[in-house]
Amino acid sequence: MKKNLFTLSTLVLLAASVTFTSCKKEDNTPPDVTLNGSDETISLQSNYVDKGATAKDSKDGTISPTMSGNVDVNHTGVYPIVYTATDAAGNSSTATRNVTVVNDLDAMTGVYTCVINPGAYTYTQTIAASTTVNRRLSFSKFGDYSNNTAIYADVTNTGATSPINLPSQTAIQVGSPAADRTFSGTGSRTTGGLTLTYTEVTTGGGGTYTEVFSKQ
Repeated sequence: MKKNLFTLSTLVLLAASVTFTSCKKEDNTPPDVTLNGSDETISLQSNYVDKGATAKDSKDGTISPTMSGNVDVNHTGVYPIVYTATDAAGNSSTATRNVTVVNDLDAMTGVYTCVINPGAYTYTQTIAASTTVNRRLSFSKFGDYSNNTAIYADVTNTGATSPINLPSQTAIQVGSPAADRTFSGTGSRTTGGLTLTYTEVTTGGGGTYTEVFSKQ
C-alpha cells in the first residue's frame, strides 16, 4: 500500500511540473531597434557625428544597442552603420543607417567639350570630382596633351560662379613631342561648365591661354 501511495504522489508532482512548465511563455520576440534620424549624406572631409539608435523589448524594456561600422570622411563612398540590440533571452535585431560621403562637386563629373584660345582649338576630355579632396576637380587630358592625367583645380565653394584655382603643377613628359609642362591659373564656374585662364611653361617657352569647358 505504501508503495502505491509513493507512486501516486510522484505522478502528481510530475504532472504539476509539466503543467507549470507548459504554462511558461517562451520569449521569441526580438527587440525593436529605431534609428535616431535616417540615412545621411555628408561632405567629403567634414565632421561626422553619429546620432545613434534606441531599442525596446517587450519583456526587458529599454535596451542600449551596440554600434558597428565607421565612416571614412576622407574618402567618398557609402558607409553602413549597424545598430544591434539583444534581449535577455538572446533574441537580436538590427537597424542600419547608410552614411554617404560625397564631393560637393559630384554633379560636375562628366565629359566636356573644351575650346582653347587663342586658336579656337577644340577637344574632348573627362572631368571628375576627387574622391579624397572636397571641391577638387581632376582632368583626364588637360590641354589635350597625351598622358596629361594628373592636373587638378580647386573650386572655392559650390556657388554657380565660384572662383577656381589652378595651382602650379608640372606634368612630366607629356604631349608630343614629350616635354615637362607647368600649368597655373585661375577661373570660375559658369552655367554648364567652367572657364580657366592659365599659363603653360616649357623649356622652349610658353604662353597664356583661356579654356572654356562645356559639359556635354
